[in-house]
Amino acid sequence: TERSAFTERDTQSGTVMCLRGRPALLVSSTSWTEFEQLTRAGDGLPSLICVITGSADLGVCLHKSSSGLDLPMKVVDMFGCSLPVCAVNFKCLHELVKHEENGLVFQNSEELAAQLQMLFSKFPDPAGKLSQFRKNLRESERLRWDESWTRTVLPLLMDTPF
Repeated sequence: TERSAFTERDTQSGTVMCLRGRPALLVSSTSWTEFEQLTRAGDGLPSLICVITGSADLGVCLHKSSSGLDLPMKVVDMFGCSLPVCAVNFKCLHELVKHEENGLVFQNSEELAAQLQMLFSKFPDPAGKLSQFRKNLRESERLRWDESWTRTVLPLLMDTPF
């Protein structure tokens, strides 16, 4: 058996499993710049970002829109890997991060610290919020564009006089 701080690999079957009692892995959206630069250079690293993000237990997004109108694409990357996030709040963030559904929103460092303590105090907890957020993200992936449009946009158009 081969071991790292996070995983254990059975050398005969090749199966890799998370270690019980392993430390939590947190990624910050601000730490991907070098990966993105390499990706733009054509080194094929989008899959590496997904591996890193998919292996993590929580993402932290410190992006704050100056206009209040743009959404952090790194959170979209995290959600694409079913990774829950804690994100700093700004005007339109609620369109992407649903507080207490797919992650948590914070206003300041004290709130973030309290959220991290709450999320990781009993880590890993299969019945905890992180597991629930990840489950919610996986279920939301199943919702296709046309179904989402029918549920979200069509009712708005039906209520709008032309």
